[in-house]
Amino acid sequence: MNIMGYERIKDSVVFGFEEYIDEEGLNVAQASAKILEEEWRRVNDSSFTKTLYFISIAIESLKYKEIADFIYNQLDIYLKNVGFEENIDKNDIEKLLQDIQICKRLINSKDEYEIRETSFATKSRVEYILGLKVD
Repeated sequence: MNIMGYERIKDSVVFGFEEYIDEEGLNVAQASAKILEEEWRRVNDSSFTKTLYFISIAIESLKYKEIADFIYNQLDIYLKNVGFEENIDKNDIEKLLQDIQICKRLINSKDEYEIRETSFATKSRVEYILGLKVD
C-alpha cells in the first residue's frame, strides 16, 4: 500500500482543477474524470485515498457551482465513510473528517449549483477506473 498524505492529495486535486479548467478550458465534469483517470492508482490505493479524492473533487467542483453526476451520485457513500486503514496518520484522518463536514454543508447549502449530466460512456469509464486494483 502506497498511502499518500492528505496535503499531497488535496494539492493534486486543486492543481488538477486549475490546470484542466482554467488553463485547458475543460468543464468540471471533464476535469473530475481526468483527475480520477490520471490518479487512478492513488485513488484506488485505500479507503482513505478514495474518500479524500471524492470529497476533494466535490469541494473543488462546488467552487465552480457545479458537480459531475458521477461524483454527486456516489458522494453519499464517501460522506458517510469514517473508517480508514490503521496506518493512516491520525492528523490526516482528522483533516479528512473536517473536509467531509465542509462538503456536507456545501452540498446541503442554499447556494445553487448544477449537477452536470455526463454520458453513459463517461459514467462507465469512471466506474471502470474506480474498480481497478492496485498492484
